[in-house]
Amino acid sequence: MDQIITLRHLPRRNTSIEIVDRRRYFGGTAGNLARAASRLGVKTALASFVGDDFPLDYRDALRREGVDLRDLRAVRGTTTPTVWVFSDPKGNQMAVIDQGPMKEAAKLPILGYSVRESELVHLGTGRPEYYTRIANLAAELDRTIGFDPSQEIHYVYTPTLFQKLLRRSTYFFGNEAEITQAKRFARVPSTEGLLKFASVVVATRGSKGSTVYTRGERIRIPRVRPARIVDVTGAGDAYRAGFYAGLSREFDLRRCGILGSTVASFVVEARGTQTHLPTWPQALRRARQYAPF
Repeated sequence: MDQIITLRHLPRRNTSIEIVDRRRYFGGTAGNLARAASRLGVKTALASFVGDDFPLDYRDALRREGVDLRDLRAVRGTTTPTVWVFSDPKGNQMAVIDQGPMKEAAKLPILGYSVRESELVHLGTGRPEYYTRIANLAAELDRTIGFDPSQEIHYVYTPTLFQKLLRRSTYFFGNEAEITQAKRFARVPSTEGLLKFASVVVATRGSKGSTVYTRGERIRIPRVRPARIVDVTGAGDAYRAGFYAGLSREFDLRRCGILGSTVASFVVEARGTQTHLPTWPQALRRARQYAPF
């Protein structure tokens, strides 16, 4: 869950401040990606641990989009992962994260149904020790792996754990800061160097667009211009959903990247990561301004 809290300014240490606005939104990288991809026509399953307080309206929203929830497991006596995001009118932010049962996921059983039933297994935020077990099962079943540690690459990974998962992966996703950390962990001087481990590297660059690297080419993806920018939170998850919508239809990587940028352009037009998700016809209509589909 995302709790978005607006303040007149971020507080100084040992002071109090009044809240201007507080809103509750559905969130989480897994929920964002699964719901957006499912709305785009991708057959999607969500595997995650939540608290026994997981909101019924969020479960219903995912189910209405067609997301398979058989591996959405509530852990008794825990609270659902939640982030409290504090922001001011200048765009400054700070966040406090409660990872709930995901923090102890290394001790929890493997959610294997989704691995067995999927063609592609996307590893997002979560504990690398747990994902190593998932990746091993996926490799045994000859499943494609997408690796997307997101912001957690900075504080839960070690070079050894990172390299172990990257070697198992076909696709690696990251923004500019995450790609920089990935290069440190992989001990390579360039983004292309990551291709020694993964077959495809997708580097998102915010308003500068994105780049898809393969062992044969570097594909520059333009920014798809939104009608307005209200909140950029969740744009990365939306990009991945659009990218997978293209892959599931066997589009080339350039068109997959353009679809990723397109879906992200919708999400930033409203506050909340799942508030303004496009349908497939809506995404296709906007994407056609940048490439033939």
